[in-house]
Parts: sequence; C-alpha cells; structure tokens
Amino acid sequence: MSPGGGAISESAEQVAQESPGSSPGGGAISGASPPPYLNSHARYAAHTARALGYAFVSLDGADCYLYEVRDGARAAILAGGYSTPYALNSAAAYSLARDKDFANRTLAARGLPVIEPSRLFFVHALKAASRAPGRELEDALRYAKSVAFPLFCKPNDGGRGVFAERIDDLAAFVDYVHRVAREHESILVQPVLQGTEHRVFVLEGEAVFSYRKVPAGEGLAANRSRGGGATDFTDEPPAALAQLGAAAAKALGLRLTGIDVFDIDGRFVLIEANANPAIETLESFGRWDLIEKIWARNFEAAFSTTSLAQEKRA
Repeated sequence: MSPGGGAISESAEQVAQESPGSSPGGGAISGASPPPYLNSHARYAAHTARALGYAFVSLDGADCYLYEVRDGARAAILAGGYSTPYALNSAAAYSLARDKDFANRTLAARGLPVIEPSRLFFVHALKAASRAPGRELEDALRYAKSVAFPLFCKPNDGGRGVFAERIDDLAAFVDYVHRVAREHESILVQPVLQGTEHRVFVLEGEAVFSYRKVPAGEGLAANRSRGGGATDFTDEPPAALAQLGAAAAKALGLRLTGIDVFDIDGRFVLIEANANPAIETLESFGRWDLIEKIWARNFEAAFSTTSLAQEKRA
C-alpha cells in the first residue's frame, strides 16, 4: 500500500526496484531502459527512483502524470499536466515564469537584456473589466498596422512552441489572433530577431548544460516538441551564457529552469525562462547522469516540502 492508501501494483513495484546497472556519470542504472510511461517527466523520475533504490508508483496508470516516490521514511506525490513535477520551484516562482510578460518585465527590472519592444495584448474580452484599457484585440490590430513586419507572436502563457510563430503581414496577424484566441487569453508581440538560439539549464544556481537549438524550418520556434533539434551540447556552458542564465534564474526565483537565449553577433538577449523544462535532449545525447542529477535534487526538494507539511499538520 502507498502512504496515501492507494494500492501499489506488482508491476509498479518491479519497475521501482529493478537491479541497478552502471552509469556514464557514476549513477546507478543509466544503462537501463527507462520505464515506458507516456509522460517523459515520469519516465525520468521512475528511472532515477530505481537508480536510488526508491519505490515509485504511477497513480494514474500508463499516462503517469501523477505518481508517488518513497525512500522508506519519506514520501512525496508529484504531478504533471496542469502542474509541474519540479518541487524545486516554488509556486510563486513557477507562476511568475509562466507569465512571459511578467517574467520579461522582471528580468528587465533587474537590468538583464530582454527582447524589446515586447507588447502584451489580450485576444478576447474575458476579464476586460479588471484591467486598464489599451491592450485589447482592437489595440493589437491597431498596433500591427503601425509597425513593420515580420513580427514574432506567442501566447503569454504558452509552452513547447505551440502558437509561437513568425507573422509576415497583417492578414496573417488577423488569422493568428483568431486562432490563438481559441486556447489562450493573451499574446506577446515582438520583433523577429536574427541570431542563434541557445538553451542553458540552471540547477540551484549552477549552469549544468547548454546546447544550440535548431528550428525545424523557417519562421518556426526552435522547440523539440515542434520538430526542432539540438546541437553543440556541452556540460561546460560558455561563461557568459552560464552567467546570464544563472542571473535570470535568480531574478525569477527559480531553482531549476531552462533559459532560452539569443546570441546576436556575440550579444546575448534573453528570450524566456522555462520553469517546467522538458529534458528529452539529455536522453538524446545519452546523458542519463545529468537526468539522474536533476531528479535526485528534485526528489530531495519534494521530500523536504512534504515532510514540512506533515510536521506542521502534526
């Protein structure tokens, strides 16, 4: 039985307790295949739990967006989907980073280089009474008529590159805002920048790896989930990139984050911070040691948070 009372299936226990193998980075089972969960976060969590000898069980079957990890005395339940399984990040920091406009303003307020101009517009009238005028759909259309194309647009609360698009003319902009309004409340409108895009991953103030992001095609976001790729992977990020990534993470209060950065002829500009970053790229490069490092730290944060909550209830 789980600490929460749910039954643990035999297959789940077997997944969690398989015998260890060997890791390129010194971890316990990096050579073994990860459990076949649909949720990639869960696959890496289950893999690391097995490496550490922890019990792991999915609480929602094969999807595994809700799962429990136990090391004997301690237990934690982690969730994906609408939440984030990264217990290292506080709810406040996660929420701030999820709002790309707020995050951009925060980074700029700390003197860090961001994309400018960056304009926020609401694509439908939901909650219009709770905000000042000047950022509604009609304002977005008026703005689009006053600036030069192309523009780059993305949802203010989006992720994985969905609806992150280069817009080449006014007709395309009108089409875009109507499409995005079906799923999102607001968008950011920014200039199109020409440069090389990098991801630097920051874990508790340390830039642990970086790589160059390769877009799937012209005008597309360089996200893996949208068909993009990665190259120039390194676990020793260039000093300037590492410093900027760490500074951005600190400004937003994130203990774990993927920071996206443009390199424009040697000048770094922050694109955005990802508080729930996917790490499939590590699997692609065979870096199970880093997957284990990230998730081991995350388990400790989850156990600490859960233990504190239980202590307060007691």
